Amino acid sequence: MKFKHAKPLALAAAAVAISAAGGAEAAVSPEKQISFLAEQAAVWGTDAFYRDWLQDDGWCAITDLDGNKRLELFFVRAVRNPVPGMNDKGNNEEKGRALVATVPITMRVRGFEVSADGKKLEELKFNFPDKIIPPNLTVLRESFYNAGDKTRFYHTYTLNRVRDLGFCLYRQVISLKNGTVEVQTIGTEYGNYGLFMEAPTAEAIFDYAEDRHGKKMQEKELSDYVKAYSAGASPADFNMRWIYSELWKKAQSTPGGVRKAFSENWKEFRWQLKKDAK
Repeated sequence: MKFKHAKPLALAAAAVAISAAGGAEAAVSPEKQISFLAEQAAVWGTDAFYRDWLQDDGWCAITDLDGNKRLELFFVRAVRNPVPGMNDKGNNEEKGRALVATVPITMRVRGFEVSADGKKLEELKFNFPDKIIPPNLTVLRESFYNAGDKTRFYHTYTLNRVRDLGFCLYRQVISLKNGTVEVQTIGTEYGNYGLFMEAPTAEAIFDYAEDRHGKKMQEKELSDYVKAYSAGASPADFNMRWIYSELWKKAQSTPGGVRKAFSENWKEFRWQLKKDAK
């Protein structure tokens, strides 16, 4: 499938502020927290959400998005449904419809955070001040630090299919503070998938975009608008990885496998201010 993605305080002062972000540092080491998280399957792994997550081959990850030294465990899954006329063994147009059916109609997300004393697992709340669009956390990209409110925030985009052949690409900003994940949808791109008898593909055709206030604009204008959101914030080097279903199933079938998978995943998480941040 072809899809054209949208383009996506001084350092010393910010660094001092970051050390205090999120309150006092947890006394519990990351490795002990990881062991605790792995032992809490009765909390995160027994309900309908988890069963659906398994069925949909979802993703999970260990993070510290807010930098408060209390680890988080996130679960993300994509919800899909068939497109009328789809057939991955049919003609080219039918194969194109089958490709469009792989685009989620929505995402489902859930998160937990280790308590300050390391003895409880607290479920995170999600707040949507703009549109209620569950975010695709698996494509978290750039991260910045806002010294004003001592918050780390992250850019992501969430691609959802609309009706049969339409799509919306939501440009979102994610932050975590005091147990709440704030999901701001600051812009939306609208379009449709074009199908072709000449080739088994589906091409995303951009129609128009609008900002969070409903003002219509072109794609480049929206990219500039999203970029301007981070003006004045300090950029960070950010990296994380997700545990995919194949690895998860393997971890579950091995004694100590879940803890090992969590530990290896945590080693991939990185966040620090860029040295040239201004």
